[in-house]
Amino acid sequence: MPPPSQSAWDSRKNNFDFLRLFFAVLVIYSHAYPLGLGSEQSEPFRLLTHGQLTGGAFAVDAFFIMSGFLIAASAQRSSTIWSFLKKRVTRIYPAFLLYTAIFLAIFVPLAHAHLTPRWPLDIPLQTLRLTEPHYTSAFAANPYPGVINGSIWSIPYEFFCYLGVALLTLTTLLRRRLAILVLFLGTIVISVLSQLHHWNYGGKLLGVIFGSPQFWARLLPLYLAGVVFYLYRRHIPLRTSFAVASALILGVACILTAGLTAALPIAGTYLLFWFSFTPTIRLHHFGRFGDFSYGTYLYAFPIEQLLVHLLTAAHPHPVPPVILFALATPLSLAAAAISWYGIERRFLQPIRQHELPTQTLEQTLIAT
Repeated sequence: MPPPSQSAWDSRKNNFDFLRLFFAVLVIYSHAYPLGLGSEQSEPFRLLTHGQLTGGAFAVDAFFIMSGFLIAASAQRSSTIWSFLKKRVTRIYPAFLLYTAIFLAIFVPLAHAHLTPRWPLDIPLQTLRLTEPHYTSAFAANPYPGVINGSIWSIPYEFFCYLGVALLTLTTLLRRRLAILVLFLGTIVISVLSQLHHWNYGGKLLGVIFGSPQFWARLLPLYLAGVVFYLYRRHIPLRTSFAVASALILGVACILTAGLTAALPIAGTYLLFWFSFTPTIRLHHFGRFGDFSYGTYLYAFPIEQLLVHLLTAAHPHPVPPVILFALATPLSLAAAAISWYGIERRFLQPIRQHELPTQTLEQTLIAT
């Protein structure tokens, strides 16, 4: 009989569906402060962590942790590297293509924005890069002007992480747990030093292609945390006492400079996976109607901006975040349901029909 930790970690009865949607909705709540008030200074998570994290930033961190775990599982269970990459592409691009069409047809006109292509084929190139075409003058009268969708910045980083896992698989490094563990610990050290010494890396051309080095310093330890916990899952016991200790460590980290940067990749990751797999919390069927997290993440920010625009059209004024959150959440979930049933599910079903039953644990997670 396998040890309890093994059966728990490999169980298909987990709470990932709940956590995905919970964190997607948390992003809506967190963004209601800067979008409604023009500032995130009063955002509760920012106050709780002494300015280290907002709720939206915490949600993105959690997405990257869970994604590292699930994508490492996907890579090891895929028959070939091409089948792995096919699953990653079909999870991200179809819904993003639909979003881009809606962005151009609806969001740009309603935001009174002007497209400003910086090079030929700007729209297809930016879509390929999983970001928006260049534009100006969006929502000029809103408390948070100039931005249609401030959420999708993390999607290219997520996809590059997919490619990174593919590279680790091709080089067989994904099978070398100790090497990945050393790499993980090294990225934590770099991330903490970057925070403490305010390192400002010059991205230049590589930054344009691969993204900001500052963002990588933040996100890579979190993604690798998920990978490491997957590789060592059968050696990590899931105990409530360890979860309580992890929560206390995070509480102390909230008041220390760069404390969460150091604590989240280990204590935060343990607490997240304890919640995901502990049999005492049973939210196993939360996603039975579909996975609405990606669509919620894609559409919530522009929906909030549009709501603020409508509510302040007569005379500019701040919008209470609680009201904005209450109005935006059902609309965002409705848009996510349309995205899921209209396009996402259609591309995922052919893949799932050819997967083994043990692969049900593998569900690709999109970062916020």
